[in-house]
Amino acid sequence: MYTKTFTILMAAAISSTTFAQDVAPPFANTSATPVHFGILLHSAIQPIDLFGPLDVLTGLVMSYRNVSRFELSVLSVNSTPAATGSRMGGLDFEFALPPSITLAQYRELAASNFTTDLDEPATCPDKAKIRNKGPIDVLLVPGGGGTRADVSNEIDFVKEIYPKLRDIISVCTGSTILARAGVLDNKKATTNKKAWAWATTFGTNVDYQTHARWVQDGNVWTGSGVSAASDTAYAYVAHVFGDQVSQWVADSNEYTRWLNASYDPFADRWGLGKANLAAA
Repeated sequence: MYTKTFTILMAAAISSTTFAQDVAPPFANTSATPVHFGILLHSAIQPIDLFGPLDVLTGLVMSYRNVSRFELSVLSVNSTPAATGSRMGGLDFEFALPPSITLAQYRELAASNFTTDLDEPATCPDKAKIRNKGPIDVLLVPGGGGTRADVSNEIDFVKEIYPKLRDIISVCTGSTILARAGVLDNKKATTNKKAWAWATTFGTNVDYQTHARWVQDGNVWTGSGVSAASDTAYAYVAHVFGDQVSQWVADSNEYTRWLNASYDPFADRWGLGKANLAAA
């Protein structure tokens, strides 16, 4: 009798606890939260640079779909798909990432102050597919092999759109596009530690941080290499929507958040310790 009663009470307690844990915490910030997220493609994307943050944002949207409306646009210079590899000679290990809107199409929407859809299929059939989602609030610029190619069009777009953005986020060598667009001038930033020697040659008076998983300077967020993409995205969600919200999304994704932005063992792994830098 005692055993049966105890079992029932324990089951009820566990059920109650589980139910309580299934209630997503409210947004800490309920005003002026970003709605429209954009991802800027270039020719060859490091997969996790894109899919890491995208998974974080997808978790956010799924958990809070009844709280706020979110939009996503994937932008590229033209309709040619990007690749998920480095496009090194002799490699065939990638798949295509098509954009949802080209830079020209986004500019056309912006020229109308986002008051009309692109609905002229007779003159441009692709326009029939474009729904007006309003201006982009947050732009993500991933890294990868494509950042070492001609990215002049991407740089021009970042120069153009940055003053209108709420926030901009780069991951890995995506920082070089921001730097070449002047976004990182006179700011603190970080980038891929293995590609440090090349990636830090861009920008004017950029205070590049060696031991940083991510860096926030105003509305500019720069993440370190590859897997830091997810850590940067969770930090961003915590900053904008609240730490409890970020933790909820991380728990839902079964991900252990990286909470210390200045702890970056990969800086030492790739020779960026203070002693190494002093000797350089």
